[in-house]
Amino acid sequence: MTYSVLIVDDDPALRAMYRIILERRGYIVDEAANGAEALRLLLNQTPDVIVLDILMPMLGGEAVLQRIRQMPALRDTRVLVLTAYPRFRDTASLERVDRFLVKPILPNDLVMTISEMLSLNSAQAEPLL
Repeated sequence: MTYSVLIVDDDPALRAMYRIILERRGYIVDEAANGAEALRLLLNQTPDVIVLDILMPMLGGEAVLQRIRQMPALRDTRVLVLTAYPRFRDTASLERVDRFLVKPILPNDLVMTISEMLSLNSAQAEPLL
């Protein structure tokens, strides 16, 4: 099965690096340069994982996350938050985040984290016997 990932980060170099890393592992990758662009894309697509930078100009990651969690089609979509500030993990408004990674992110950490998140999705989708 091929999985899709939406990368939301205002840094074009980081988006490009994440895209290359994930596409080499077989993921279908879309990008958004800011929160507003991400929300526009999410009106028409449902990625398996959203990789979301928390600090972005205009519409930041916290506001995007709040809106994502209000969209019925995205309620089960996994969200991986990226931050350069580890203390964001303790922010109450981010309690519905599935995983956090602190920048700078090693390629293997990104791939392993997304893989683990997708494994959780698969395990939840399996019927109970």
